[in-house]
Amino acid sequence: MTPHELPVGPPELGITLSAASRIEDGWLIRDLRAGRGLDGPPGILQGGFAAGVSVAAAQVADRFGAPVTGLRARLFAPTPLQVDLEIGVRPTDRVATYEVETRRAGKVLVAAEVELAGHEVGARAGDLAELARVALPEPRPQEVFPTCWVCGAHPRHPLGLRLHPAPLTPGIEVCAWVADDGLGAAGILDPLIVAAVLDCPTQWAAYPTIRDAGGAGGLLGGYEVRWYHDPPVMEPLRVVARHDGADGRKHRARSAIVDEDGVIYALASALMVAVPEIPSLPS
Repeated sequence: MTPHELPVGPPELGITLSAASRIEDGWLIRDLRAGRGLDGPPGILQGGFAAGVSVAAAQVADRFGAPVTGLRARLFAPTPLQVDLEIGVRPTDRVATYEVETRRAGKVLVAAEVELAGHEVGARAGDLAELARVALPEPRPQEVFPTCWVCGAHPRHPLGLRLHPAPLTPGIEVCAWVADDGLGAAGILDPLIVAAVLDCPTQWAAYPTIRDAGGAGGLLGGYEVRWYHDPPVMEPLRVVARHDGADGRKHRARSAIVDEDGVIYALASALMVAVPEIPSLPS
């Protein structure tokens, strides 16, 4: 990283924004680049990362420094790795809410809204919280997304988590996790890592239904994350998910980071589109 770059998430991750910015048609624009090894599908930025960079871009533009409340994103096209991109931010007519777009050559790859008004109060997801107390299932390394930064058996990045699928029953995932202290600052898990980690279990919760219908996997098309507490590093956590159903190729699933007392730190809702073949881009 150079003095002209700002880290997005932990500096060792390899996602950067340019320190310099410019104004174009009311958007505050910065250059964005995601380095090698941050795959979801090969050569493509992992979906939670692709959505989560919007939080960092909004935080750089925000003057007040409030913790993130929530993120809502639509993913229109794959975000490539090791390619020069740009990310634009502009305020909306709602307090503490920003519109964010990730673009390449003028094409919108991800469009998001980010709210920076402090954490939500009172998570309502009892069916996910109850998974804090079930017996932990055995992790099952997978080869569908073998190089995925979160769940791949063979990640290309030194910080790759190898958070393997762990089905309790078909449609329910319960993954044990202790986040390394390099994944946050001051003992708190970085919001970008939260967004990434909540993505993959929704894929695996939906995967049995996708597979039985002849699909190769699901690609993240819509994503919403809400924060309720600061997730700690170096403490036992669980990442849990449930498949909520399908409408043709569209699948919906929810996930959460919880502790063994049932405290919900963050919740996500994902819309995935089943595909007959996993895409890839040149690495």
